Amino acid sequence: MTMPPSNAVLTRARVARRYVALVLVISGIAACVFNAMGTTGGVLGDLRFIVTIVFLVLGPGWAAAGFLRRAPAAHVWLLTAGVGVAVTLLIGQIMVSAAFWRPDLALYAVTVVSVPFLLRHAVVAQ
Repeated sequence: MTMPPSNAVLTRARVARRYVALVLVISGIAACVFNAMGTTGGVLGDLRFIVTIVFLVLGPGWAAAGFLRRAPAAHVWLLTAGVGVAVTLLIGQIMVSAAFWRPDLALYAVTVVSVPFLLRHAVVAQ
C-alpha cells in the first residue's frame, strides 16, 4: 500500500510547474525577438538556436501537460517532450509538403498558440 503525496510535496510540484511555464514563456518570446532581429552567428546566434530549440521542443508539450492533474513528474515530462517533438515535426512536414518553407512564421504561430496556455499554467498550476 502506498501513501498519497503530502500537501508539501504537491505544493513544491505546483511551484516547479509554474517556474517551468514562466521560463518557457520567456524563452518563446525571446526566440521570437531573436528571430525578428535577425540574429545570426556569434554568441547571440548560438543563444538564439538554443532558446528556439528548447521552446519548440518543450513549449507546446508543457502547454498540453499542464492540464494533467497530480500526474507523476515522469509522465508530465514524457508528455511534454512527445507533444513538443510531434508538433514540431508535424509543422515541418506540412511546410515541406506544401512547398511553403517559412520556419519563422511557424515559430510565431507556435508561440502565439502556446504562450496563453503556458501563462494559464503559470497562474493555475495543478
